[in-house]
Amino acid sequence: MEAKNNESRVALIKEEINKQLHDPETVKSLLDTTFNGLEPAVMKRALLEGMIRGFQFKDFLEKNVYAIPYGGKYSLVTSIDYSRKIGARSGIVGVEAPVYKDELGKIISCSVTVLKRFADGTIGKFTAEPYFSEYTTGKNLWSSKPRTMIAKVAEMHALRKACPEELAQAYVEEELEKEKDPVAAPSIDLNALRDQLKSCKTQDELNRVWADIPGGAKPFLKETVEEVKAFILSETKDIV
Repeated sequence: MEAKNNESRVALIKEEINKQLHDPETVKSLLDTTFNGLEPAVMKRALLEGMIRGFQFKDFLEKNVYAIPYGGKYSLVTSIDYSRKIGARSGIVGVEAPVYKDELGKIISCSVTVLKRFADGTIGKFTAEPYFSEYTTGKNLWSSKPRTMIAKVAEMHALRKACPEELAQAYVEEELEKEKDPVAAPSIDLNALRDQLKSCKTQDELNRVWADIPGGAKPFLKETVEEVKAFILSETKDIV
């Protein structure tokens, strides 16, 4: 009986995906934006997996969950903010400040404790302490903001401990960066691409440069894009 119900649920999800993707223009827009770097068939698989897990189509559009392309495949990840929302709905009432272990000026590990209120009113503590070396890539934000990055990983681990049913299969991008090749082609220079993005003076110019960047590199340039967008917006406001 359970197997039959699961088959019916999957069939309904597939029907919903086909409904959302019936228009070729919509598919093209999604592949250019939300699912940039994925092939149409891979995008459908990512949607199916996400919706089976309990996400809705709009969660992909709102970046509550997204698919990071690598090697013709993808990793399905959530944002830490979305995971916090799920945690709050499941009884998480607080997060203690990260505690770092350092040795000779280098980060060894980071522990984060989340507080969960149970039905009887008691508060439970769930602590996770991932090791920095297991997650750092030594590049990008792992180089410029290492404490912020490992703290996100530690908090996500703690949230999964506290809310296993709701977040057992949820991961943030920071947990997966070391597992995958950052770009599809070794010849791609991320620093050069950042310089191109930073040289943009208008939103249209930024859009054109972004459209030409290989999909496999885009997940590692999101922060730069947001910084440039904010700068362009501030300059526009000053002119007005």
